[in-house]
Amino acid sequence: MVPLRLQARSFRVTVLDVIFIITASAALVVVLGGGTRPDLGVLQLGVRSASTLLMFAAASGALRLWLGRGLPLLPSLSRPDDARLEAERRRFATKPTVTGDVWLCAAAALLGSLVWIAPHLRDIRQVPDPGDPVFSAWRVARLAHQLATDPRHLFDGNQFYPLPLTLTYSDATFLQGLLGAPFVLSGLDPLVVTNVLTLIAFPACGLAFFYAGWRLTGDPRAALVGAMIGAWYPFHADHYAHLELHWVMFVPLAIVGALRMLAAPRWTTGLFFGSMVAAQWLASMYVGVMLMSFLVPFVLVAALAWRVRPSWPLAAAFAAAAAVVVLAVAGLGVPYLQSRDARGDRGPQEVWGGSALPSDYGRTHARMKSYQWHSRLGNRPERQLFPGTASLVLGGIGLAPPLTGAAIATIVSAAASFDWSLGFNGLTYDDLYRRSVVHRGMRVPARFSVVVGSALALLAAFGASRLLRRAPSPGARSVLCAALTLAVLADLRLESHLESYWPTIPSIYGRVTPDMILAELPRRHDVDYMYFSTKHWAHLVGGYSGFMPSDETLDRALQAFPSPEGVDALHRKGATHLTYNCALETNPVRCERTLQLLDANPALERVAAERWERAEVRLYRFR
Repeated sequence: MVPLRLQARSFRVTVLDVIFIITASAALVVVLGGGTRPDLGVLQLGVRSASTLLMFAAASGALRLWLGRGLPLLPSLSRPDDARLEAERRRFATKPTVTGDVWLCAAAALLGSLVWIAPHLRDIRQVPDPGDPVFSAWRVARLAHQLATDPRHLFDGNQFYPLPLTLTYSDATFLQGLLGAPFVLSGLDPLVVTNVLTLIAFPACGLAFFYAGWRLTGDPRAALVGAMIGAWYPFHADHYAHLELHWVMFVPLAIVGALRMLAAPRWTTGLFFGSMVAAQWLASMYVGVMLMSFLVPFVLVAALAWRVRPSWPLAAAFAAAAAVVVLAVAGLGVPYLQSRDARGDRGPQEVWGGSALPSDYGRTHARMKSYQWHSRLGNRPERQLFPGTASLVLGGIGLAPPLTGAAIATIVSAAASFDWSLGFNGLTYDDLYRRSVVHRGMRVPARFSVVVGSALALLAAFGASRLLRRAPSPGARSVLCAALTLAVLADLRLESHLESYWPTIPSIYGRVTPDMILAELPRRHDVDYMYFSTKHWAHLVGGYSGFMPSDETLDRALQAFPSPEGVDALHRKGATHLTYNCALETNPVRCERTLQLLDANPALERVAAERWERAEVRLYRFR
């Protein structure tokens, strides 16, 4: 029995050790060029001078040496013994046995990850908003069209005429496009196909996090609880309209693949690991970059914890993984590099706007049903990062020692990803921005919160496993598992807020052919025009994407429309035809006046007219 006085002394020394490690590490980062000014809501701390940090480090270190004579580093924390670490490594080195409990919990994870998307499943054509989901439908349809008709120019979109490679102006969602291509080419509505691809991500994430949690803990019931956090992590609520940002199911699989490769190094385990990283890159370049950043410290820490030694099988495993990743990165990255001069890098001001503050992890999104009372309190788009109460509680339990090597690696990488999510408000992201062309193309570092959430889901599985082991009987364990699962589902309930989109595409586009170049009016409906273009694939003078090219000539022409000068400027921009859709016009008087001016313009010839959504739609040809 350890005396209470010694326990108290160990605790004080542990606190001093933690202060010393944090301040000394922060001082080193600042010396190397980092810095931050974190906003904790009620408190702002400036960390841009190493001298203050070094002073705190020296003071805590001196006090620690005086109070902690004879005590090891972090004396209150239990250390994972060699036997525990070796048992974990052996578990990943061998093929797991799939029992009936595993199948039952996996089925529960699948069903649980469908619960809150049931309203969307009932009306598969509805959308969270009429912007990005419709844009994603165009992306999937455009990739399918190019694969079938012109694969040599795969990344040439039909918007922003005459610019090339305009599909690279946003994340190409390449993997989703490949999966959706057969259905789009068979004639299915691209919006339906894209919605299905979006909703598939929820059960896929649930099963992927279940598998990872099961491999990490060996407990399928704990894995079920972690799977619910992985499937419903609030990042999905914040980005419900973004197809690519739902596809994070390869993150937990890559983490397990990395551990499997370290535990049983051979080319096949390296191939699996590399395939998961490559698949994540192809599904979402944003999350792919974040996953690769996460994996660097993760693999290093796990290898150190397991005392993995260099060997030829390990080199073969890394070579196989690198070959797959390099092939995927090059195949998708080369077109993006080719269009980089047109797109440029994200400027520091843009990155500042997309950089989270620590206090943003306390901000909730309006789609989080359980927190709608709190979701309007000064929240910012893309920076509503609250993980949920259940995630924090279970993840916190999973943080408690003793820790396995995989848990330690997860914690370290989660801490690094948390700092990167702070962008320029953090300590180290400015170095990534300066040194990496990929990171300079990222507008929203706050999206690193998705890998923070992935780590938290896995730590929550560790926490659930600890709680379940305390149950006195198998029946009590099952009851506790059900209670924890329901608590997570209630805490992370997602409300979809769906709305209908145009049920049909104007039949006037049946008169449009792919060789035409369209100027489409009225303004600010470019996403709609791009979706309509999936029926004709003519070039569009305007357009929408993650990056919007600057075109002052086009802006002036659109502002002058429908005057003869504005119409002439659109013709000089390259347009061969012009459409005007009164259903998209907010002012009926303006619609009537515009049609009169267009009919009277001698430079235009009316080709077709019809009524759509109880309003006039016309197609004109430039003479």
